[in-house]
Amino acid sequence: MKSMTPMFLCAFAALGLSSTRTVSETTSQGETTFTDFSSHQEEIAIEVTPLPDPPEIIWHYSLPTGMTQKIAPLGQNSQHVFTGGWYGGGVMYAGTGGDGSALWTVEPEVGANEYWTSLGTGTTAAATDDIYYAVQKWNVYNDNGTPSDPSDDYLVSSDNTSVSLFNSSSATPLWTYTGGPGSFISASADGPGKSACASDGSVLAVAGAIDGHLAVQFFNSSSSTPVSTYEDPALAYYPRQLRITADGSRCIFRVSATLYRVDTATGTLEASFSLDASNDCFAISPDGSVVAYGFTAARIATWDGSAYNLVAGQAVSGYYGGAAAIAADNSTIYFGFYKNNYKTNRILRFDVSSSVPLWTYDYPVGSGSNQDVMEWMDCSDDGRWMVAGSWGCNNGGDEVEVFDDENPAVPVFTIDTPGSVFHVDMSPDGRYVTATGKHVHANIMGSGTDTYFAEIDVMGIEEPEHPASLQLISVTPNPVTNLLNLNFSVPSSGLVSIQVLDLSGRMVQNLVETHMSAGLHSMSFSTDLGTGMYFCTVSSNEQTATGKLIVVR
Repeated sequence: MKSMTPMFLCAFAALGLSSTRTVSETTSQGETTFTDFSSHQEEIAIEVTPLPDPPEIIWHYSLPTGMTQKIAPLGQNSQHVFTGGWYGGGVMYAGTGGDGSALWTVEPEVGANEYWTSLGTGTTAAATDDIYYAVQKWNVYNDNGTPSDPSDDYLVSSDNTSVSLFNSSSATPLWTYTGGPGSFISASADGPGKSACASDGSVLAVAGAIDGHLAVQFFNSSSSTPVSTYEDPALAYYPRQLRITADGSRCIFRVSATLYRVDTATGTLEASFSLDASNDCFAISPDGSVVAYGFTAARIATWDGSAYNLVAGQAVSGYYGGAAAIAADNSTIYFGFYKNNYKTNRILRFDVSSSVPLWTYDYPVGSGSNQDVMEWMDCSDDGRWMVAGSWGCNNGGDEVEVFDDENPAVPVFTIDTPGSVFHVDMSPDGRYVTATGKHVHANIMGSGTDTYFAEIDVMGIEEPEHPASLQLISVTPNPVTNLLNLNFSVPSSGLVSIQVLDLSGRMVQNLVETHMSAGLHSMSFSTDLGTGMYFCTVSSNEQTATGKLIVVR
């Protein structure tokens, strides 16, 4: 792996009283040249360590026409990317170690002399396990035996819906649920925000309708039979901007200008909350306790155990809300707004305890007829790194922009795509980014797709792929109230045990015991511990790493 050490390490040795001057210069290739301005006897020895590599695109998949991918979630600690969108099926790629070649594609099966049309594919990926879901909706036509003459074709069935579970190695699903007319029909599956899964993939939520009214189906990874369903016969609208907590216990979505919070195990509505206006700017914290939303204002609401309450808000004059992201600390919040003339974007960074932004970044002002709209945002678990994806416009900001919360004056990395970006995703540690969208601008007739997988080396967060020792990298949030997020590295494959101990060393909660591969891992757990201090331990192959954990109720 690439070294992230400081640029220069200097050691000085005085060998005489007379002076000398040696100037070092680093070239654009990271090489160091030296110019000696005297022959005097004092000597300066300079040891040069490698420069950190700049952020880079690891691979880029491009298709000028045809399917348009609109969703690109990272799965299994960034090892794979599973895309979905218009006019085509789900496509699986290798993430780390990949080259942009599709590993496999999944499309609906149709009968003899039949073909699918109007296919939309939604994809979700577990962050920490080899679990991937595809939600597909399509129509079936009969070609009447004459494919070259569609005039005599006829509709066989419409609004066919399927939900399938995959692992990364095969296009053959582990299970498939089939809905359809009169039962469950998915919402427009080809865009983000219509389905979501828990961090470990154990629970999936899918937005749709039953008999023409709103419905959300909840699945467990072990079975194609839904575990519960939430229905509202009074609503003819599909759920929008659907999210799920990291542990899969709660599903939070909006319908028009109302937020709904549902228990996934029972399909029971826990609470609703007025959002003041219908908007696509919507994000929840991993534990569901904080919600960011807004149309002409940036607003933050928090959960008090029985209801959401508005705690902060600021009008953003001349802009519309497009996207938001919230870190696992329940405090770091990002908003993405786009100008009402569609020529520029604005990033706002809030803290949950403050009604004014900590910093603001304005994109360059664009020109021309293409509209720039902020589409999606994501951030690392600790909130330091954030990625934003937008449509882009002539001479405006790039469609993908990555920000460092500690140095927000300019983006640390950008991608200028030929078209428009609809979705971005970031690994929990902020190291990897994926983005996908239409090959031509969203305002221009056409199709095609571009998908990017990038590594943000400049962050200085890299760990060896196979570290010499077990490491517990972070425990967040700390203090914790419910959902605990762990980042840790395993030096070699083997059985991994994660436990919580009290101050006397007694185990009070066994979080997981499972086989894991070598490398970085991120996992989330629910805690039901009482208020106090504990130790969290990760053990594997006779090594143990320990971190302090504070629980508050």
